[in-house]
Amino acid sequence: MANNGSYGSLGRICALGVLAGLTRAAGAGEGFVPVRLPDGKLFETWERPVSFSRTYHVAQGKAEASDKNPGTTDRPWKTIGKAAAVLRPGERVVIHAGVYREWVRPATGGTGPDAMISYEAAPGEEVVIKGSDVWRPTWRKGRYFKLPDGVVTWEAELGAKMFSGANVFCLQNFPAQTDMKTWKLFDSFELRRGQIFVDGVPLVQVGTFEALKEGGGRFWVEDNGMTVHVRLAKDAAPGGQVFEITTREQVFAPTERYLNYIRVKGLRMFHAANGVPIPPPQRGLLSATAGHHWIVEDCEIGYANTLGIDLGGQWWSYGQGELQGCHIIRRNHVHHCGVSAMSAWHNRANEWLLIEDNLVTDNCWMPITHHYESAGIKIHRTEHSVIRRNVILRTINGPSLWLDGEILNTRITQNVLSGARDPGGLGSLFLEINLGPNLVDNNLIAGSGDHGFYEHDAERVVLLQNLIINGSGSGVHLRYGDPNRTKRPYENDHRIFGNIIGGFSRFIVRPNATTRSDRNVFVVKDGQSREAFGDGAGPGKAGRFMDLSAWRELGQDRDSKLAHLTITFDPQKLTLAVKAGAQEALPSFPPLGRPLPNVAPAGELLTHDLMGRARPSDRFQAGPLVNLPLDGTAVSVDPRRK
Repeated sequence: MANNGSYGSLGRICALGVLAGLTRAAGAGEGFVPVRLPDGKLFETWERPVSFSRTYHVAQGKAEASDKNPGTTDRPWKTIGKAAAVLRPGERVVIHAGVYREWVRPATGGTGPDAMISYEAAPGEEVVIKGSDVWRPTWRKGRYFKLPDGVVTWEAELGAKMFSGANVFCLQNFPAQTDMKTWKLFDSFELRRGQIFVDGVPLVQVGTFEALKEGGGRFWVEDNGMTVHVRLAKDAAPGGQVFEITTREQVFAPTERYLNYIRVKGLRMFHAANGVPIPPPQRGLLSATAGHHWIVEDCEIGYANTLGIDLGGQWWSYGQGELQGCHIIRRNHVHHCGVSAMSAWHNRANEWLLIEDNLVTDNCWMPITHHYESAGIKIHRTEHSVIRRNVILRTINGPSLWLDGEILNTRITQNVLSGARDPGGLGSLFLEINLGPNLVDNNLIAGSGDHGFYEHDAERVVLLQNLIINGSGSGVHLRYGDPNRTKRPYENDHRIFGNIIGGFSRFIVRPNATTRSDRNVFVVKDGQSREAFGDGAGPGKAGRFMDLSAWRELGQDRDSKLAHLTITFDPQKLTLAVKAGAQEALPSFPPLGRPLPNVAPAGELLTHDLMGRARPSDRFQAGPLVNLPLDGTAVSVDPRRK
């Protein structure tokens, strides 16, 4: 189990930067707002203002650029790779406008918060790094493979010398897995790792030539991994378009493990041909490669075949290093990654993570639901960490946010999660296998394909002042633990207070009587409260389902309210509109106090709402927004600090 020892006001070693003999200065990070963790201790920042001892320049577009230059403004380098080989602690490279087609492999890390290495875009200039190359093949009409009705396809050969390493169009993503009990195959995704882009738009890969008949914008790779067949949008012929193919597994990633104190700022990074992780290691388009104390900010990361960013230990057998975590991931847009926008594996705890103000969209498109690593964000074993003010939209084959394995003292607050379509029934926000305590507060969860909040094999989850609306399962589904997976049957001491829940087939399903729920608002339609609550359901246990009256007889939600509200969330505009009857109002309750032992009093934790507005200290309001208008006025619910 994760370390439950005291870490004091300065935190453990990774939070302090004391490897460099430094002390922490609260609020030293740019615009950083301290926040309390579930145990009440302050999450501060290890970041310090940095002045660099030397600045180099890369400017691909200048005629005089050369890697033989000294890297000055007048005589810049041509490639970022040159900078990656030269930079030393306390130095930075400023990268000027251009499209850089390379795999940046930092050779050295920094030594502390005041001696970081920084890779940053020049202010106001667009810097793009791609793991793809322009492809200019000789096209011919399909010869040996034909579609019916005279539909024309085109074929071309890949050049073996195009690839940095293996030909990724020969490599399968995820060979079929065997269920060792039934000997049945499941969850195969054997398409190739390579991607093709036409004028920046990805073609959809199909598994057989015949599948090209489904429409344009598709491609198929022959078994040899060298011959590609395409059917373009509107059945256009190749000519005049820009074709790009992924030729590199990663875009920004050291090959040496445990490089620390690296900052990546303002870069746009696309097109990685990385593989499906676990049992192969996690390898993101951008990878910390098991280093700690990275800052990734103001970047755009997109179209990774599998992972956008990996932040953890990558895999069990890779060693543990001196520590793990302490990353700051903020104000990035991560999109169209096949398995996950961000992942972190748990060789050891991922401690003191700060993931804030990110936009995470259209990820997890690869249909491998039994792989169990697919999500918008999927992180293992977070300790003393904060995930706040992120917007996660349209996660196609998994939860929006999934924390897994020995989570401790982690706070998930002020996030907007919408459009998760997890066919495995894991909900929009999923916590798994931990004893807690962990706090989920002031979030908006909308439009789930199944449950809103879901957990199993977990204890001491505290849900406070969230808005959870519109899904096909339960608003809050707390499932019995599986003693075969854990040392003990978990599922004790959950708390559900001050939430607004509606638009689901059931409001709350709990595992046992140790879960307590009250001061919530249940949004109902006429007659909806029948069997809207569940108690005791789990493996081998049918449980029972009941209406609110019977639920209250169990001591649950005696002060909670039913409300007839029309709630509309617009995921494009990030606005919320609530319409209530003329005499209806959201209730206020007396201050909550301490929700659980080892969790700070609610008044110390719940100081601000979803949008960062101060909450009143003399009352406890349901939902994530103070003074929410009930007349149908649309209000912004974008929590990000930009």
